[in-house]
Amino acid sequence: MFELINCHVPGFSLSARLEETSQRIWVTDYQASDPALFRGFLWDLARLKGMGKIVLPVRKEDSVRIQGDGFIEEGVINGYFGGADAHFLAAFPRLKRGVSLSVARERKMLREIIEKPRNRRCQLPSGFNMRLAANKDILPMASLFRQVFRSYPTPVYDPHYLFHSMERGDLFMVVYQSRNRLAGVAAAEIQPRDGRAELTNCATLPEYRGMGLNTLLLAEIEKICLARGILCLYSLARASSYGMNLVLHRLGYVFRGTLINNCHIGGRFENMNIWVKPAKEERMFSCGVL
Repeated sequence: MFELINCHVPGFSLSARLEETSQRIWVTDYQASDPALFRGFLWDLARLKGMGKIVLPVRKEDSVRIQGDGFIEEGVINGYFGGADAHFLAAFPRLKRGVSLSVARERKMLREIIEKPRNRRCQLPSGFNMRLAANKDILPMASLFRQVFRSYPTPVYDPHYLFHSMERGDLFMVVYQSRNRLAGVAAAEIQPRDGRAELTNCATLPEYRGMGLNTLLLAEIEKICLARGILCLYSLARASSYGMNLVLHRLGYVFRGTLINNCHIGGRFENMNIWVKPAKEERMFSCGVL
C-alpha cells in the first residue's frame, strides 16, 4: 500500500508516502534550507525504491528556488497549505513516465468543457436515497469500487481501508436505489490541520451513469465541508474522463493544471487534471492556460 518516509537532516526535512500502486513518491511535508540537497535526496530515494514519479507540493515562496534538477511545475492548488497556495512540482526518475501522448487530445476536450455553461440543475431521481455513509455501507462500497476500477491509487476495494478512512474523519456519501442497491459513492479526504479536502473516490455503476449522481454527491459533500470550515476544496480528475471534468466545471471548480501520468487507475497510468473551488471573492478566477 504505502510506505511512510520521515527524514530530518541538516539542510532539509520531509515526510513522504511511497505509493507502490502508482509507483510515485508524494511529499506531504517539507522544509528545505538546502534545495539542492533536498532534490538530490528525493532523486536517490526514487531510484532506490524504483519510483517513476516524484510529486512535491511547495509553498509559493519556495517554488522558484526548489525547481531545477528535473523538477518542473505542473499546477497549483489555491489555499492548500492552511490558506496559502501550493505549487505542484514533479520530477520523473523514469523518463518515459514524463511523456504523455494523450495530452493534446485531453486538452482539446477540456477546452470544450470549459466553454460550456456552469449549469448544475439536477435532482435526485425518484426511488433513490442519498446520505452520509455509515459502517454498514463499507462492504457495498468496497464491492462497488472493485466493480468500477481495475486499479486505483488507494485500496478502496479493501473494507479495512475504508473503515480506517472513515474513522480518521474522511466523508463518504452514498446513493442507493430503492434503499438496497448502492448506485454511487463519492468522498472527501480531509486534512483538518490545513483546512483542505480532496473530493475523490467518485464511482457510479455503469447502469446509473448519466443521471447526475456524481454532481449530487459532490455538491452535498462540498456543503458539509464548507459548514465545517474546510475552505480549500479541490479534486484530481482523470484527464481522459469527459464526464468527471464536466461535473467539476459545472460545480464551479476551475482548472489549475495537469499532473502527467500521475497515478495508476483503471489499469494504466493516467494524467490527472487539477480542479479547485475558488473562494467567494474569486468566483471570476481565470480557468488557467490551455
